[in-house]
Amino acid sequence: MRDHRPGRVVMLVDNTIDGDSRVQKSARSMAEAGWEVHLIGRAPKSGADTYEIGDAQIHRLPLKRLPSRKTLRRRAAKLRYPLAYQSKDKAFLKSRMIKVNWAELELRSTGDAARTGIARKPRTPQLPLLAQRVTGKLRRTTITARARQTRAAASFWGERDGVFEEIERRFWGTAMGDRAWRRLDPLPLRYELSYRDKIEELKPDLIHAHDFRMIGVAARAAVRARRAGRDVRVIYDAHEFVPGLAHHNRSKKWLASQVAYEREHIGYVDAVVTVSPALAEMLEESHGLSERPIVTLNAPPKLVPGEDGASDWTTPEGARDVREACGLGPDTPLAVYCGGAAPQRCLHTIVESLEFLPDVHAAFMINNLDGEYVASLRELADRIGAADRIHLMPYVPYDVLVRFLSTADVGIHPLRKGPVNHEVALSTKFFEFMQARLPVVVSDVKAMSDEVRRVGNGEVFRSEDGKDLARAVGAVLSDRERYTAPYDRPGMLDEWSWEAQAEKYVGLYERLLKHLD
Repeated sequence: MRDHRPGRVVMLVDNTIDGDSRVQKSARSMAEAGWEVHLIGRAPKSGADTYEIGDAQIHRLPLKRLPSRKTLRRRAAKLRYPLAYQSKDKAFLKSRMIKVNWAELELRSTGDAARTGIARKPRTPQLPLLAQRVTGKLRRTTITARARQTRAAASFWGERDGVFEEIERRFWGTAMGDRAWRRLDPLPLRYELSYRDKIEELKPDLIHAHDFRMIGVAARAAVRARRAGRDVRVIYDAHEFVPGLAHHNRSKKWLASQVAYEREHIGYVDAVVTVSPALAEMLEESHGLSERPIVTLNAPPKLVPGEDGASDWTTPEGARDVREACGLGPDTPLAVYCGGAAPQRCLHTIVESLEFLPDVHAAFMINNLDGEYVASLRELADRIGAADRIHLMPYVPYDVLVRFLSTADVGIHPLRKGPVNHEVALSTKFFEFMQARLPVVVSDVKAMSDEVRRVGNGEVFRSEDGKDLARAVGAVLSDRERYTAPYDRPGMLDEWSWEAQAEKYVGLYERLLKHLD
């Protein structure tokens, strides 16, 4: 039976919570530690719902809409393409309708000759046929011209980093400073509008904002509460370095908005937490923080030998571990990857390496199995003759994932080198492989490659080099015991467990909420 601790905690996140293991673990752990925890996230397409994760109450709310702001590019498009419809959908429907109307007109023009029924004249008055044909041609010509302009305007709208965006970024940045995000990207206002009523209903003592988009929602809710006479504390859990998000195929205008949004609100928070030592140092320097953020690693729960884990979960086919899910015997070499499937994650490098590892299979526990990128992985595997050696399956729940992975031979993290957030990342899968006691093979991104070299539990390869990845995997498989030996050092896996990281949250919560004792 858990001890009750004084204080109600509201956690905020800008996703649907599914698949976000850090958020799920945080909510469950703090509830198990005795606080009343409510986690608010975005509702999926199926609609709003509530449920529980352990003792934590989950609330998923629909994201409310706001009138769209007319950007400078949209205003310029109106002048450049004055006949364009508001959207390509409207142009398509208009074009379809004119075809229907023209077909009706053609029916009338030939109808008198083809008609054999009793009725010889229309029952309702109509314009003369010639006038209808002229009017119809005029409408068809106009709609065709407008549809053509709509397609051109849509291409013009699609540009995201041109001169118009630069003018907006500079103008609003100069005129409004850090408040410019309201003009450049008001999406955070939609989250505030969507979550604020639930936050005020819950009357939290502490708001825990996960990731940068929630920092303003939390800070502004705390300011409203303080004005109403309630003392509310705020934790900002920074999952990424916001200025380093430039590689996410976003415009300079968007990036400037996110940087300004974080910078405006970080002065309202009481503590900052983040995911790696390097990121903590960068946040301290960039924001001039009075103390370095607390680091809580994205580590998984410990795998206790001899225990069956959190549940009797199996795959839909009934498999309890990855080797069984792939239908492989114990002697077949098996590499694994778990996490998002996207080009910057470089899963294609793993597939490419199989050309040089003829006996090795690779299993992927990923999202979006039907997406274009995953389809490209299948095509690549087929092209190099490895289609029967890749195994694609959906996410596995975080509380059983470590045990699920533990029957593999090696874990691969092929993250692309270069982007700032990649270089400082100590990601969840990195620690999941370790808790599963798997040797790890990582690309030469700085933080993870430095850690692998320090610990001696794996090999490093050149980013996006399939042949060098094959070399690294081959080295591990040829002397696997050497790379798993570090896991036998006393206390090493304890340090990299979620249980150890959750204690840091507990200490922080106790410090911020001690006035309630």
